[in-house]
Amino acid sequence: MQPAVQATFFESSSGIITIVFGVIIFMIFFIGIYLEKSKKQSEFVNYVPTLLTTAGIFGTFAGIVMGLYDFDHTQIDSSISNLLFGLKTAFFTSLLGLLLSIIFKTLLTTRFVDKDSEVVSDASPEAILAAIKAQIFATSELKDALVGNEESTLLGQIKILRSDGNDNFKQAQALQKEQFEAQSQRQTEFADKLWIKLQDFADTLSKSATEEIIAALNNVIADFNQKLTEQFGGNFKLLNEAVFKLVEWQENYRIQLEEMKAQYSHGVEAIVKTEGSVASINEHAKSIPQSMDNLTEVMEVNQHQLAELERHLAAFEQMRDKAVEAVPQIQQHVEKTVQDIGAAVEEASIHYTSLLTHSDEYINKHINCSEALLDKFVSTTEQGIDAVGNKLISSSENMGKALDLASTEFTHSASRTNESLQTSSDHLADGSDKMQQHIKDAVSDLNNNMRDLIEKVVVEARTMTTTFKEANSELAQDTKQARDAFVATNNEVSEHIKRIVEQVAQEQMQQTQRTFVAIEEAAKQQLTKTHETIENQLKMIDQSMQEELTRALQLMANSLGQISGKFADDYQVLTQQMKRVVDQGATV
Repeated sequence: MQPAVQATFFESSSGIITIVFGVIIFMIFFIGIYLEKSKKQSEFVNYVPTLLTTAGIFGTFAGIVMGLYDFDHTQIDSSISNLLFGLKTAFFTSLLGLLLSIIFKTLLTTRFVDKDSEVVSDASPEAILAAIKAQIFATSELKDALVGNEESTLLGQIKILRSDGNDNFKQAQALQKEQFEAQSQRQTEFADKLWIKLQDFADTLSKSATEEIIAALNNVIADFNQKLTEQFGGNFKLLNEAVFKLVEWQENYRIQLEEMKAQYSHGVEAIVKTEGSVASINEHAKSIPQSMDNLTEVMEVNQHQLAELERHLAAFEQMRDKAVEAVPQIQQHVEKTVQDIGAAVEEASIHYTSLLTHSDEYINKHINCSEALLDKFVSTTEQGIDAVGNKLISSSENMGKALDLASTEFTHSASRTNESLQTSSDHLADGSDKMQQHIKDAVSDLNNNMRDLIEKVVVEARTMTTTFKEANSELAQDTKQARDAFVATNNEVSEHIKRIVEQVAQEQMQQTQRTFVAIEEAAKQQLTKTHETIENQLKMIDQSMQEELTRALQLMANSLGQISGKFADDYQVLTQQMKRVVDQGATV
């Protein structure tokens, strides 16, 4: 809210300033027009175009200064509007001043279409002849006034003025000669007295000037060194405190990194364990289709046996057809037997079809349960490997029980089929035993695979724990190395600052000594000159000392700026290195 109000206020003030400059420029323009029309203040009228241009340029610089006055490079977005408002004022006033200056110059050169020309163009020949005669008469009178025979004419007055000038020049020349002789005598006396006084002053100055200048320079150097020591002492104290705070921050940052690393290690460990478990489950789940393939082979054998039974039934039907003519009772009995066998076969087919359907449904259900179990295992990795093992074991036991139940039902169905099909009981019993044996083998393999999976998960978890411990130690070692490098960099910066200060102090002492030698030589050379020359030399000495001190302080300020920039660059490099270490730790 405050930046918006400030921008609104700045915009309104910018508009007011623009209006003020515009009113001033227009006032100058119209005043110039009025004076030109009234034939007054011709010098001001000729200066009006320059004044308009100057006012426009003044408004330009005023707008630029106004735009840059509150400009803050740290807040570019809020400062750019103020700068644009100032630039609007600048360009508007400049454009207005130049435009009015051009218009005024154009009007001034055309003289506003002077009315006298219109009057002349409308004059008659008689009026023109009268004007010419009047001009000739005025010219004759002017000639008589200039070169007439009387003394009142201009030529007579010039002759009188020339004779008076000659007389005055002769008198002035005689008076100037007398004054020059008197001035020469006075200057000679003054020079003798001044030489005596300067000789005395030179003797006094030669005795005391050197000691006083040395004492003054010693005092100045002592004060400068004291202030320099106080200033740099405070700066080094602040730098030392900042370094201590930075070390403390590094320690806190290291602790936070260790905590983050531990949490990250736990998360990565759980994810890796989950990944290994899922991979193992996926590998062992591949054995389920193989077992089902074996079960399919058993079913195919059963179907083949059923086909053989149908073929035998067909043979029985042929025997029935042959025995119909001889033994009707046998035919009836055979028909009944065939019906029973057909019903049993149909029931067995329905049962096997239902068994296959239930087997497929159970396989799909088991796959869905396995997927749901995997999703639940991924979402609840924090419960640990033991819970996963229990879930897998219970699932395998349930599957084993289901397969045992299916084998039992298959055995019962085989028994019923055996009762119905006495001729094929041996084949069916053998098939059911094989199928039951395959199912038991599959359950045993699944249990063994589950146990191996759990053992592998535990071993992989231990391996990941060891790996993350090693990564933790490497990260701590890298952090320690970064901290040692930062401390070494700070020590180098301190040594560099100390060397710069000593170098600047030595240069200042040498420059002061050179200045002192120059002062002594200048003083010896200027002893024979006037008192005014000595004062000028002393002023030059003071100015030279001020310039040298200013240059030394400027050199010191530049050196401190370079040191600060070097420290900032080193700190930025250190920050990038620490960020790189943190990124490496996060990547690991």
